[in-house]
Amino acid sequence: MPDIKKPINAVLNPLGYTIIKNKNYRKNIGKFAYDKVLPHANFSPWLNHADFQAVFQKIKSNTLVDVFRCFELWQLVEQCEKNPLPGAYIEIGTWRGGTAGIIGSQLKALNSNNVLYVADTFKGVVKTSAADSAYTGGEHSDTSRSLVEELLFNTLSLKNIQILEGIFPDDTQHLIPTDTQFKFCHIDVDVYQSAIDIVDWIWPKLQVGGMIVFDDYGFHTCDGIARYVEEHRADTNKLVIHNLNGHAIFVKLS
Repeated sequence: MPDIKKPINAVLNPLGYTIIKNKNYRKNIGKFAYDKVLPHANFSPWLNHADFQAVFQKIKSNTLVDVFRCFELWQLVEQCEKNPLPGAYIEIGTWRGGTAGIIGSQLKALNSNNVLYVADTFKGVVKTSAADSAYTGGEHSDTSRSLVEELLFNTLSLKNIQILEGIFPDDTQHLIPTDTQFKFCHIDVDVYQSAIDIVDWIWPKLQVGGMIVFDDYGFHTCDGIARYVEEHRADTNKLVIHNLNGHAIFVKLS
């Protein structure tokens, strides 16, 4: 049967309606329920944000992250730069460098001299365990350090970036000065144990008011990340935020 959704939506979309094919998203994985999330809000500031759009067009083929989460990263970096305390930025799990390009480009636009560390194994997902239902290890290995360097240093002309190749923090933490404090951490590692090890390492180094953003909290293939975040929801030293775009955010209170 031909797909009639597109021509019908072409008529309905200007009227504020759309047809969504039912793909049986609703499922339960362990104690977590998943379904297709379709918020009714329609404020879309990324559409007429020229600076963001210029960067997004350059990085979109280098990321699996949608425009909603990319724009939130863009905005959160701006918010973090309001914090007068010194602090670096770090992304763990960069794949082909797209979201690192978003973070680094915003820092450049804000005339920030803060360093952005970009960490990846460049060999795919590591530290999978029984807590992760979809990942077995090695996924997303279709990347390379040179590919990321081409995007960040040549296409986007970014500076103040240090690439850390290997498992983080195990293999590469020694490349970061021991007295470094952080304002912002973007975690896109997909699995439970890796998230544990990263947050255990960075939390003492995160400034009060600093943020940790989990890219993949809201997706059923990354239920290990959902499990990790939910284990911390009752903590009194942090705000735990669930964004319907799929992000979870920790804001350090003390």
